[in-house]
Amino acid sequence: MNEFKILNGRIVEKLFLIVWPPWGEAHFSDIDISFGFVFKNEPDKLYKVSVDKDELWSPRIWVEPLPDFNYSWEDFYNRMKKWMNAKDDTLIFGLEYYEVTKSDLFSTIVGSEIVKVELISVSGNSEPFGAKIYFEDDFIISLPNSDGNIVETSKFNKNDSINWFNKLGEVIYLKL
Repeated sequence: MNEFKILNGRIVEKLFLIVWPPWGEAHFSDIDISFGFVFKNEPDKLYKVSVDKDELWSPRIWVEPLPDFNYSWEDFYNRMKKWMNAKDDTLIFGLEYYEVTKSDLFSTIVGSEIVKVELISVSGNSEPFGAKIYFEDDFIISLPNSDGNIVETSKFNKNDSINWFNKLGEVIYLKL
């Protein structure tokens, strides 16, 4: 889990939402969604923060090239609704990347430095299940959900998902 230490002090130049299509999902809270960061001084790399898809619990970081194609933020909600309605059989399954760099919802993250990273676990379980990434005026929280991963910031996707984990035990934040 020390891999998350590499995020400290990095400045976010571009920001992406990375989504597995929510075919037939009933709620936005069920969407498998992760964040991808492009950092200043590394413009060709995308750092994806998500849950380990093999065991659906532990937070991980993957470094990958920038996507060949991405949607804009303006496409996000309309495409999610199409997928959730499960009626358009012309849609092609695969990860979808949405560049959200210019969205007002993420303006306190883009251009900002990551000032602290904490891993999240519950008492009695040493394996972290999530990560909270802090900026001067915002945060990103990344947690597992039924389909993979869910994210929240102070302005986006505010489901207070962390409270579900209180049912498993006391939620503990571990500073790196």
